[in-house]
Amino acid sequence: MKFTLRQLEFYIALAETLQVSKAASRCHISQSSMTVALRNLEEALGAQLFLRQPKGIRLTVEGERFLAHARKILTDSQLAIEDLHRKPETVTGAVRIGIAQTLSAYLLPEIISDIESRFPLLNIDWYEATAPQLLTALRENKVDFCLLLTSNIEHDGSLNVETFLRSLRQLWVAPGHPLLSQPVVHLRDVEKLPFLMLDTDEYPTVIGDVWQHEGYRLNIHFRSNSFEAVRSLVAQGKGVTILSDLVYRPWSLNGQRVVRRTIEDCITYMDVGVVKTVDRPQSEAAQRMVDFLRQAIVRFDRQA
Repeated sequence: MKFTLRQLEFYIALAETLQVSKAASRCHISQSSMTVALRNLEEALGAQLFLRQPKGIRLTVEGERFLAHARKILTDSQLAIEDLHRKPETVTGAVRIGIAQTLSAYLLPEIISDIESRFPLLNIDWYEATAPQLLTALRENKVDFCLLLTSNIEHDGSLNVETFLRSLRQLWVAPGHPLLSQPVVHLRDVEKLPFLMLDTDEYPTVIGDVWQHEGYRLNIHFRSNSFEAVRSLVAQGKGVTILSDLVYRPWSLNGQRVVRRTIEDCITYMDVGVVKTVDRPQSEAAQRMVDFLRQAIVRFDRQA
C-alpha cells in the first residue's frame, strides 16, 4: 500500500468541500488531476472513499473513518518539520481575546500550551462569554478580536469575519440504535426521536432553523448547556443529538460509547474563526496571534 502526502492533501480538501472544483482550486491543480489522484488513492487503499451521486459526492463510511487518519498523518508530518524550525516569538505587549463557550471547552485546553510557548513575552487576556456579549465587547474595544462559531452569528458590514475551519454536524446515537442498521439516515428518521439539545453558543436557534427550513420539527426531550451531560445521555440511549465533529468524543465520562452517523439531507457545518471590526486596525501582537491561531486551529481539527 503506497500513497503520498500530496494525495492525502487532495483527499482532505475534497472531504471538506465535497466539490471537485473547490478542492482542485484549493490545492492549485486541475479538476482532472484531482480526480485521477483520488482514484489512485482509492486503488492504493483498496477502499471506496467517496460516493459519486447526481447531486454531488459524499464520503462513504470508510471515507469518514480514513479522514481522521489522513488528517493525523499530515499533521504529524507538518509538526515534525515545524519542530525543527520553531522559535519563540519576541513580540511583546497585550492581546485581549474573546472566546466562545464551545471553543473555550474544546479548543483552548488543546492549544494554550503551544500559545504560551510561542509567545512567552505576551500578556494574553481571555474572555469567555456568549456570542452577543463577545460582539458587544468587540465593538466597545474591550477585546481585540473574538474566536467564535462564525456560522452561528449574523455577518454585517461592521465585522471582518475569517473562517478557519468547517466542522460537519452529524447525528450522535448509542451503539445498537436502530438507525445504525439503516444504509442511509434522513431527517424524517430522526424527527420523532427524543432530541437532546445542547443549549450554548446560539446552537438551538441555528439547528432549529435548519430543521424548519427542511420542513421538520425537533422533538426536544432535554436541554443542557453541558456537553458531557448530552454526550452521556446519548451514550445511555436516552435520546439523540446532532453536533459537530469538532466536539465529538467516542466515549462518555462513564465509559459508554457514542456513535456518529451522517444525515443525508442535513449536511450543515459549525464554522470556527476570528471576528474583528473593520474600522479598527490590529496591533502587531494581535495580528501575530491571529496568524498563529489560524494554523493551530486547523492543525487541531486534523488531529481531532
